[in-house]
Amino acid sequence: MQRLNFNRDWTVKKVPRGLAASVPESEGHKVTLPHDAMVWEERSGAYASGSAGGYYAGGYYEYVKNFYVDEAETEETFLLEFEGIQHSGHVYVNGVLAGSVEGGYRRLLLDITPYLRFGAENLVLVKAINTAMPNSRWYTGSGIYRPVYLYKGGKIRIDADGPRISTPEISEGIAAVKVETTVRYDEKIRKAVVLKTEIIAQNGSIAASESSPMTLFGQDKTLQTQRIYVKEPALWSVDNPCLYRCRVTLWDGETVLDTAESSFGIRRLELDPVNGLRLNGEKILLRGGCIHHDNGPLGAATLERAEERRIELLKKAGFNSVRISHNSSSKALLDACDRLGMLVMEESFDMWTQTKRPFDYSLVFADNWEKDLEDIVQKDFNHPCVFMYSTGNEIKEIHTPAGAQWSRRLAEKIRSLDTTRYVTNAINGMIGIMGDLPVVMEDMGMTVPERTPGGGINDTMTALMGAMNYLSSHPKVEEGLKEAYGTLDLIGLNYMRDVYDQMKEYPNRVFYGAETLPPDIAPNWKKVKELPACIGDYTWTAWDYLGEAGIGIVTYDGRLKFAKPYPAYLAFCGDLDITGYRRPMSYLREIVFGLRKAPYIAVQPPEHYGIEPMCTPWSLPETVSSWTWKGHEGKHCVVEVYSDAPEVELFVNGDSAGRKPAGEAQDYRVLFDTVYAPGEIKAAAYYEDGSREEYCLCTAEDEVSLCMTPDRARIGKDDLVYAAIELRDAKGTLQTAADRKVCLKVEGAGYVQGFSSADPWSEENFFDESRTTYYGRVMAVVRSGEDSGTIRLIAQADGLEAVSVEIEVE
Repeated sequence: MQRLNFNRDWTVKKVPRGLAASVPESEGHKVTLPHDAMVWEERSGAYASGSAGGYYAGGYYEYVKNFYVDEAETEETFLLEFEGIQHSGHVYVNGVLAGSVEGGYRRLLLDITPYLRFGAENLVLVKAINTAMPNSRWYTGSGIYRPVYLYKGGKIRIDADGPRISTPEISEGIAAVKVETTVRYDEKIRKAVVLKTEIIAQNGSIAASESSPMTLFGQDKTLQTQRIYVKEPALWSVDNPCLYRCRVTLWDGETVLDTAESSFGIRRLELDPVNGLRLNGEKILLRGGCIHHDNGPLGAATLERAEERRIELLKKAGFNSVRISHNSSSKALLDACDRLGMLVMEESFDMWTQTKRPFDYSLVFADNWEKDLEDIVQKDFNHPCVFMYSTGNEIKEIHTPAGAQWSRRLAEKIRSLDTTRYVTNAINGMIGIMGDLPVVMEDMGMTVPERTPGGGINDTMTALMGAMNYLSSHPKVEEGLKEAYGTLDLIGLNYMRDVYDQMKEYPNRVFYGAETLPPDIAPNWKKVKELPACIGDYTWTAWDYLGEAGIGIVTYDGRLKFAKPYPAYLAFCGDLDITGYRRPMSYLREIVFGLRKAPYIAVQPPEHYGIEPMCTPWSLPETVSSWTWKGHEGKHCVVEVYSDAPEVELFVNGDSAGRKPAGEAQDYRVLFDTVYAPGEIKAAAYYEDGSREEYCLCTAEDEVSLCMTPDRARIGKDDLVYAAIELRDAKGTLQTAADRKVCLKVEGAGYVQGFSSADPWSEENFFDESRTTYYGRVMAVVRSGEDSGTIRLIAQADGLEAVSVEIEVE
């Protein structure tokens, strides 16, 4: 079927409660999808979404689009595909309900042919309803936040999803490629056709092909399976992500009836407790990170370049795998992971039948779980990046017999749809002992508080700090989870490192850290390297996100809380912040992974010296990689040095501030108490072979300029450019101590899609033309339209000369 972009020329309006109409008036403003309506709302501490939703408002939105269907197309079949509507979506075509979807993450594929007017204008109305709050533990967004496509096909057509491709056998010098193509036929008379399938290598050559005659019978669909052999295949891996294209063409004599194409990779997965996970015969340790679905300053809008850039930057930071938390990923993200070489753990649910939030998905789970899993597997099947499916995250009932039965049911459903990948679940052992927490703590030799922590699992974990790793090793946890463990191919453990050694008692178990604390990366990774059955570690989180406000924010008021009050809106626990800039934790992780030899310096802000930081389990003390602390000259500060060397030495303006042991024995992190003096601070790492690595920071001068650096000079139509706007001195040093408001103007063939800093407390929004820098930085995201031309970005700030860049739209 022909796939057409259906994202342009929509209008959207917010509908007040009780005033919805089945066919709205033309009021509203014009938008190009994908579009997140929630991110445009004002925030308030009074909104029911609370800290989990970043204090954003929900709403009921109606999207409208008119489109013309030619009278000559009466023999065609028309499908509409919505990749994602938050939180529930209802699609009307010319006033008739064509279909609905719940939950926000499952696509909706509709045959709209019966509702069309041929030779006339047609109206599509989408009701995107996200009013029942709270319904999620993170920011969801609202509206049609993922792309929409229109499919057109004749009476004989290839199914809209195209061919289904797997590589069941790979041996020396040859690989079998299994291609399954469904052909639909609407006529009543028997028809003979030929299905030709071509496997196309990256250089454009035909690597293999096969033609199969097919006899189609009336008003039915026919599945044709072809087994095609590719000689000397180029294998897909994280280091060399080679992709092939599979093109299927349906022929009637010399006439092409339909064609479809899909990319895929040839790769072999193996899993066992002795060799761990092997990709194409080579052992691989998962350097993993969890990510949510939002794109920071874009809200939840799923734009292809945003997804691609995120994976690019995570790959550069040392990650080789991402866990999609806790919902189905976008197609654009999977495409990026295929191209760039990033393994994907695809997750389906954050809850099953027991609620976590009053209006969450548990209310409709029983009626929808099979359709959800079918959609996920259909979407993921051709993607070599996807290697395991997770049936859920921290499921409350999984430690019960009924929960284990649900685990078995979901796992077997996935296996019935896809036998080529593994089934897992991200399990939090503490959930099963919450009701017996005082008894368990006493059994484990811990002091039992007079009053156990209130709230949910996250509040309890915060109050107990790192104790959840220890508490999860209690025998009650294993006892409650043994049946559920047995339903899985490999076991995901959330905050359960002290259970890892216990797993050696079960020789058939393979496991990994499905969700772990950022400060624990050193001891976690040590276990990954030591235990063959432990295949990796996924930190919470690799990339910062909207919602769960403040779980990583460090405060200094003596009060430890999981969530922070308004105006906090970012979780602030990501290795990379919402603009894509690497925070100090990212460099520590890179060193622990063994991917960086140079040391790294981060400084705890001097104004907090001597005050106990209120760090949640998801945070280390606040640090900034800067030696510019105006007003704190002569005052004490703590300097952190990260290194894998046996020893490191810190120099302040050439004078040694001490030499200390470093490396794995110190969790790769060494603290120096020194005095701030403007100039240069340098860390030297000393290795046993006599080699030395250095890293330094310099104080920025007071006189600074605006610098604007776009990530690309040329972009396509309906594309994005990310432009970093920074305050730097004449030597290029970032000025982190003189934040100010920056105004942005965009001229020509584009417009502002988002304007942001990484400040987790900011009350500024993403769509104004001004934003205050945070430690010297803001990020502008500009979207091109449908015309070629030039985009001109102009940035201004009081007292500084304006700066501009031009981007070509091709």
